[in-house]
Parts: sequence; C-alpha cells; structure tokens
Amino acid sequence: MIQIKTFFLFSFLLISLKGNSQCWQTVYNGGVNSNFSDAFFASDSIGWISDIFTGVYKSTDNGMNWVVQENEGLTNGFCVFFLNESIGWVIRSYRKIFKTTNGGQDWVEYNFSNDEIMSPYDIEFIDADTGYMVSEYARVYRSTDGGETWDIVFENEEWQLFTLDFVNAQEGWIAGSISPGGPTRVLHTSDAGETWEEQLATPPSGLGSNVDLHFLNNQKGWFVNRTNLIYRTENGGETWESYPIAQEGNAYCKRIFFVNDTLGWAPSTAGPSIYVTTNGGENWSLQSTDPYFNLGNSAIFMTGADNGVAVYWPLIKHYQGGPAACNIQLISPSSTTTALQPEIKWHKVPGCVDGYRLSVGLIPGGTEIIGPLDVGLDTSYLMPFALLEDMDYYISIVPYNHVHGLATTCGEPFAFTATTCPPTTLVDTSFCDPPFVWVDTSFEEAGTYLFEYLTPLGCDSVVVLALSQEEDIYTHIDTALTLGQPYNGIVYESDTLLTEVYAAGNGCDSIIQVQLTIITTALEPAFISQWQVFPNPTSSELQFHFSSRISTSARLVLYNAQGRQLFATRLLVQVGENNYILEAIRDWPVGLYWYRLETGGGRLSGKVLKE
Repeated sequence: MIQIKTFFLFSFLLISLKGNSQCWQTVYNGGVNSNFSDAFFASDSIGWISDIFTGVYKSTDNGMNWVVQENEGLTNGFCVFFLNESIGWVIRSYRKIFKTTNGGQDWVEYNFSNDEIMSPYDIEFIDADTGYMVSEYARVYRSTDGGETWDIVFENEEWQLFTLDFVNAQEGWIAGSISPGGPTRVLHTSDAGETWEEQLATPPSGLGSNVDLHFLNNQKGWFVNRTNLIYRTENGGETWESYPIAQEGNAYCKRIFFVNDTLGWAPSTAGPSIYVTTNGGENWSLQSTDPYFNLGNSAIFMTGADNGVAVYWPLIKHYQGGPAACNIQLISPSSTTTALQPEIKWHKVPGCVDGYRLSVGLIPGGTEIIGPLDVGLDTSYLMPFALLEDMDYYISIVPYNHVHGLATTCGEPFAFTATTCPPTTLVDTSFCDPPFVWVDTSFEEAGTYLFEYLTPLGCDSVVVLALSQEEDIYTHIDTALTLGQPYNGIVYESDTLLTEVYAAGNGCDSIIQVQLTIITTALEPAFISQWQVFPNPTSSELQFHFSSRISTSARLVLYNAQGRQLFATRLLVQVGENNYILEAIRDWPVGLYWYRLETGGGRLSGKVLKE
C-alpha cells in the first residue's frame, strides 16, 4: 500500500487576455514542470487531475483550487477515474494500476506483465467490481474484482484503441484507429465485450489518440476525432450524423463532453479555443480563445451547466458559469449631449459573459440605427457614421453568455442628444525629461489631458493631449563566434554580454546589447549519449538524435556562418531515445551553419553543411 502525502498547495496564476471569455479562467500554469493528461470529478465539488510529470491533483472546491499529492509511482498517469468520492483508479502506461478506497489518502499498486496488460490508455468502472480498460495495442480488458485481475475480451493487432464509454455492465463503445494515423472507427458491444460491431468509420485524422467518445445513455452519444466535425447518434450508434464545429477554418477538436441532451463543450487545438453548443451539437459558438497558450487540450470534465475544468499541457482552466448580470455602467457618451459620431464605451461586466449585444435607436429599445449587434467581448464601439444633429438617441447594451442567453431586467436604455460640435483634436507627442510645457501648463508625468474651449455655439472644442514619456531604447543582438574568432578586434573565450550606450539629442539613451555566443564542443552534458546530427551535408531536413538518462528541458539554436541566429526552440528531453527533426533548414541558402544544444548540464555544438 502506498501512503500519499500532500506535497504543497499551489498558488494560482489568473490570466485574463483581451478577447477571452470571462467564463473560462486559467487557475494554474505549471510551465515545463506539468503535463496534464486527464480530469475527472467524482461529485460536483471533488475532482482529480493526473499529471504525467508530478502525479495527481485533487480539488475539493469545484475545481477552483488544487492540491498536488506527490508520489513517484503515480507519475506517468494517463487516465484517472473515480466511481465516487472514495473509490478511484489511476492507470500508467507502464502496465500499472493504482486504486484508492479512501479518496486518495492511500493507494494500492497493481503491477502486470506484458502478457497481462500492454499500454493501458483509458479506464472506466461500472461499479466497485466491474470495469473496462482499452490498450493502445488493440486490446479491451474487463475486470470483475475491482481491478486486481483483468481478462482480454477483444484483441486485434491492426487496431490502436484510445477511448471507451460504457453505460452499464453490458453495453459500451470503444474507439481508435486502424494502424497509427489510419482511419478511425467506433465499435459497440451489448454483451459485456464478448462480441463487437463496427458502427462508425471515418477518414484518417492524424494521430489515432486524438479521439473521444461521450454517451449520456444507451441511445445518445457523440464522437470526435480531431477534425472540424462532430458525430452524433440518437439510436445507440446505429446511425450517425455529422456537424461542423467551426464555420470558418477548422476546429481540430479531439475531446467532447455533454452534461445533458443539448449542452456540451468541445475544446479545440486550434487557438486553443473552446466551443459550446446548446442544441446537442448541431450548432457551435466560440466561447473562449487563448492565443497566448498554443497548446493542445488533454481533457475536459463538466460537473454541470455552470462548472467544470479543461486541462491543456501545463494549464488548468476552470469554468464558472451562470446567467450574465445586466449591470452595465456607461463610460461614454458621458453626458446627455454628445458628438455626432460618438464612441460608445462601457465598463466590463463581471461574471460569466461571452459577449454583448448593442442597439441604438430613436425610441427606448429601438434598433433603427444599430443592431442588435453582437460586438463580442469588446467594451467600446465607434459609430460608423455621423448621426443627425439635435436628435435624441437611445443606447441598449445587453450582456449574454451562450449557455443562459441574454441577461434579463436590464433597465432603461441610456439616452443622449447629438449636436454639431467641432471634432476633437488629438495632439500625440512625447518628451524625455520632465517637465513638458503645453501652452501655460507644465506636466511632470505622461498621460492623456483634456483642454476644453467653449465656442459661441455652446459646444466644447476639445483638444486631447496624448503625452508619453520615452524610455531608453534597447536593441538586443545575438551573434555566434567560433573559439578564437575576434569581435571588434577582441577575442572572447566564453559567452559574453556587451553593452554599448549612445546618448540621443533628446536626452534619452539608445542602448545596444550584443550577446556573444562562443561555439565550442566543451562542457558536454554527461547524461546525453549517442549524439547524432544527420544527414550532414543535407539538402532537406536535419535530424538531431540522442539518448538521455534524465528528463529535462533544452534549447536548440542554429546560426549562419556570420553568427546571426536563425532558429531557436525549446525541447522537452525525455528519458531514453530522443529525435527532433528540423524542417526549416530546407528553405535556407546553401552554406555552413552552426548548431548548439544548451542544457543545464552542459552543451553540444557543431556545424552542418547545407547543399
């Protein structure tokens, strides 16, 4: 029996980016130290997430906060499943299964041989005794003793199986691909896995592991396979209908989750983004885009319409739903009289908001001028044309989210009157050293300042002074030299950062930093062996092959013969054989290039010839 000790409670990084849904928030970013693989909630509040690098995480507050329970045996976990808040299983790719009966305080470890279990990928239990498991190596296993022993109920050498979903002890579905990257298939059993019938065949879609099944009952279910299509059945898989997820481009969805017949989510690797449907998958709306994190989704689990989590490689995203509140606070127009072509601005509404509907009319609630227009999550809108002077107008701004629709009880629209006023004059200027003098006013700090001048017509002639303070200008140059090659007449024997400062006429400094990298094969990392770079010379791609005794991160950099950096990337070094293919070199000019692999334990460098 393995005793699990709570390691530490993470402090969470909340990230809010322009354009993101407020419903989905990043509650943890583990960086290179995390690789989340699966998520499961045993109840509305108790949830689990498996991390290949660290172990398992547990939440007791609906997924807002997570405690990591570190144990060496629980790393490399691909799948986590809990029957209730006490009984659960975690499977590893190395023929190990861990079971807890007290909510993760203690775990029993079961080890199996290759003849018994090979590369388990997904697991599910119907009750405390009966469970099923699929293997990447074309097997379906069944246990009747809580996971202590397993029998093979399906085996086919041509298959790779990656997901399963059973609605009871007798009836379930599995999905995978025929050969790596081949056509994907969905199979069905109604006799506890003794016999299987193929129900759905789809074209190849890349990696076979990018498939997912989700059944609500023995009639209604969905299937995705990293394409722009979602497949739905309403008769237990006898027939399937397909629907596009993204109306423009491709969604590349490989995970799916429904909480009822109509409401479901599909995370996408394009973006990454999260799509939501409220009509069973026939139509989808883009709910969240997060361009800063270009990583593929590993799992999603929703406990209901207003709560759930989605995990991307190093990220945990939490969904906090609920009807959108209608407490709009208008910023501009700030008075009852405004310019003929105003910019409408309002404060962001807190809570689960996927966007706003804007209307402008001649009567309260009217839409004669604008709308109702979906402006997404923007909180400003510049009128695209001039309004008629001395006319009364009414603005309505209604928040919405895709799950609950438009906010209700929004109150009276905002009213304003358009008048003929001189256009605002924008003066955009900057200074280096304060004070900055404008007319008869001295400014010590940058900012936006308004000067209003009253005209005989009673309109304000507004001058906006956009004042910015310039900072020192930094230029960073990376260059590489061979050992003994001089730079500006000086020979450097190790990596050196040079700083050159030039004073500008406006009092600001222009600073140039030159990072000299000395190419040498010294200080090679002791944990790397069998280092190969081939083909050399090359006319197309370049392969870096090596073996490592530890898992770590490394940085691969390539320079041209003049020392200018052309390429850099971060590599995740795994234990055992590693292979990285550089395709970009095929588009480079013929000539000599330097490469360098940097690790915390040393570096490897050399040269290659492009023919």
